[in-house]
Amino acid sequence: MLARLRAGPQVDSRLASLTAQERRILDLIADGKTNRQIAETMFLAEKTVKNYVSNLLAKLGMERRTQAATFAARLNERSAQEARTDATGT
Repeated sequence: MLARLRAGPQVDSRLASLTAQERRILDLIADGKTNRQIAETMFLAEKTVKNYVSNLLAKLGMERRTQAATFAARLNERSAQEARTDATGT
């Protein structure tokens, strides 16, 4: 447990290849947003969002946005669980 605390939170290595913009889009995909909704939220063209989604799927080694949404949801759950564990010390 001490080693885990010293090392800090575990970050999936696939996330390291994503840009900050791609990471934000991944989070919005995990929230169930469509490309159009993401475009409106981020003040981008829908085609630009489609390009970002295609790039992030390729970087993550995935074929479908549902895979990316599931992946991001699991990461978010793991982070929340680690935060709860760190807060309680158990």
